[in-house]
Amino acid sequence: MITLQDFDELDQKAKHIYEAHKEEWEKLYDGKIIAIDIDANDMVSVGDHLRDVSLDARKERPGHRFFVRRVGKNPAVARLRNRNYT
Repeated sequence: MITLQDFDELDQKAKHIYEAHKEEWEKLYDGKIIAIDIDANDMVSVGDHLRDVSLDARKERPGHRFFVRRVGKNPAVARLRNRNYT
């Protein structure tokens, strides 16, 4: 089970990897969604749709940990919907 501390650690590693490649990736992939391979310290997949990028990353490198984000100023790739459960 992943803890909040584990998630924070993965987030920091992904930010470090992104910052190391930021200039190159933003020139090539601005607005695209990427999967950053935390274990290999690089990008494994790029595309326009979250599902495709995630599937490609897991297929390419099974067992690795990934962090998915949008390239550019707005890194969010998913939006939580407000649902009322009764």
